[in-house]
Amino acid sequence: MTNGRWRDLAVGALAEATFSTDGSGRPLPQPVSLLLASTWDLTGAAQVFSRDDATKTWSAVTLAYDRPAPDFLPQIRSFATHRDRVTGIDLVFAGEMPRGIFVGAFDSTAPGRIRWSPAPELDASAVSTAFPDLAGRLRVSSFAEANGRLYVAVGQQIYERTDGSQPRWRLVYTNRWPGRSETGLRGLTAVPLASGSEALLAAVEGTAPRLVRISPSDGSEVTELDLNDYLASVWKMRPSYVIAAYNDMTRVHGPNGDSLLIGLMAFIPRSAPVATGHGVVNVGYGQVESGAWYLVRSPDARYVLHEVKAAFGHPLVATRSIVASPFSSEGSTVYMAGYDANKSAAHNTAWIARASVFAALGLSP
Repeated sequence: MTNGRWRDLAVGALAEATFSTDGSGRPLPQPVSLLLASTWDLTGAAQVFSRDDATKTWSAVTLAYDRPAPDFLPQIRSFATHRDRVTGIDLVFAGEMPRGIFVGAFDSTAPGRIRWSPAPELDASAVSTAFPDLAGRLRVSSFAEANGRLYVAVGQQIYERTDGSQPRWRLVYTNRWPGRSETGLRGLTAVPLASGSEALLAAVEGTAPRLVRISPSDGSEVTELDLNDYLASVWKMRPSYVIAAYNDMTRVHGPNGDSLLIGLMAFIPRSAPVATGHGVVNVGYGQVESGAWYLVRSPDARYVLHEVKAAFGHPLVATRSIVASPFSSEGSTVYMAGYDANKSAAHNTAWIARASVFAALGLSP
């Protein structure tokens, strides 16, 4: 930028979008896959970057521009793809704040080969910010498809898309026990039920952290895991603020079915003694447990906590991202990555570790 600072602070979201139709619903000769990215742009521009595999070049489209605030940077936090159940059009969605959700469809003549809507399909001004610590800092944290429908978590609420030529979004859930939180709900994921239908699983960030299963039909909820109580029991020290499912919950296939891997990080009160076998890192406005931890949710909704034990010569401070390897040559492999700087200066701290699915699940290979 003109003041000498780097314009792009971080990559905010990264996703693949595959299109089998164009914006009119006509089938393409063959599916087209694009890699999409967004950044935390210090100018306030919300841009979608699209990679052309043939030329190995990136192009950018600006969806919105808003002046950054001292405590909030406009950002595209999440992407999703969905085939409209009525029109049959393959769509891509970008969750941007402070504007809302933009939608795009494949167009070979458009910049980045996606024709984006000029206005958000879900207007952020319709989303409530009446929750502790959320005002003016809403994030579109995550999308999920369940029972063929598209859902999105925005702040402490979940919306469902009604497909069609005139789509709309309707509120289906509001968190009844939000506590204080800078994000609200994270890691929205579909989970199967014994009935054959799907529910939604979300992680509540903050002082009242939970993993909650939600019925999208009526908004009813079941707390599967109270994270404060669970971590206090396992660690022998009670956290004051927890972040779980930073971006996604990762589905992996094990011997007993599909499990979910959920990364997390927890703040520990300064007044609390540090339990044996644990460390803390001071981050200016608090201290966090210094390890890289993650939960395994088994198919029967039981949870077990595990720690990444890879040695990098420094505290790992949070498992932020988990992905199953897409490479057939690697077999059942999982990659985990992390470090949360927590708004403090950090240098050479990002890490990536690899493990077999069996090891990640805590099973013998």
